[in-house]
Order: sequence, then structure tokens, then C-alpha cells
Amino acid sequence: MSKRVLVCYATKTGSTTGVAQAIGEVLSERGYTVDVTPINERPDVSGYDAVLLGSAVNGGKWLPEAVQFAERNAAALGTVPTSIFSVHIMNLGDDEKATRKRRAYTTAVRTIVSPAAEAFFAGKGPDAAETSLIARWAFKAFGGGGEGDCRDWDAIKGWARQVHLDRVVV
Repeated sequence: MSKRVLVCYATKTGSTTGVAQAIGEVLSERGYTVDVTPINERPDVSGYDAVLLGSAVNGGKWLPEAVQFAERNAAALGTVPTSIFSVHIMNLGDDEKATRKRRAYTTAVRTIVSPAAEAFFAGKGPDAAETSLIARWAFKAFGGGGEGDCRDWDAIKGWARQVHLDRVVV
């Protein structure tokens, strides 16, 4: 019998939806029974053997509905391996400052759950065809990391291939 895994996520513009779906597809290929569900559908975490919880980042933090979901389900999330992922477009560099700022995105949720794994994925930035030059300039001036779809599908799928979903006994 395969383990049941819930991949649930909060999104603002839809970029996180694609990331969650890609993670779910890879987990299915690994032999897990996977449900990929938006947080706004209020999925019930009971009955799952592992949970992957993700959120878009806005204003340097997870979306409020993602943090609230973790709060409402803290007891259940504490009984199964729970990993988290963030989809963002700022602080994409590998330097210490960018890494520190990315880590701050998940401060609120890490006070609620102790993640088994954590990942950060680039999302979508302003699209040149849909955004004015001035808006794109302002985005870059405030630390924006990329224009258009910056999702790295190889990195996303690579993380899903290796993320550990079994309870670690200490």
C-alpha cells in the first residue's frame, strides 16, 4: 500500500500552483498516492503519511492563508513528516544576504512546524509584454530577481525526487 502525501499550497498569481503540481507529479512517479490541493480549499491533513506545504512569498513572507493553515493544523502536521517550499522572485542569489532574506520568508511557519525539509524556488517576475518599463525598473531597483517565468523545473523536480517523506526515529 503506497503512502498518502498531501501537497497543499497558497498562491497569489498562480506561479505556486505549477510548482506544487510538478512536485506532486514527481512524488506520484516515486510511487506515492498524492493529492495536490490549494490551501483555500481547506484540505484535511488527517489520513496523510506526509505533507508538503508551500506558499508564494509576498512582502518578504508567506501568504497569510498559508501560515493560518499551518496554525489550524499544527497538531496534525506535528505527527507526520512535513516539508515546506516557498515560491518567490526576490533574493535569488546565493550570497549570504539573499540566503538570510529567503530564510526569513518562512520564519512564521517554522515557529509552528519543524520542517523535515525546506526549499526555495524562483517564481515569476514581471513580464515585459505585460508590464511597463518603469514598473520593471522599480521591481529591479527594489531587489527583484528576474523577469518573466523564472521557475527552474529541473530544480523543482530534483527536490521532489529526493525529499524525504518518512518519519525519522531518533
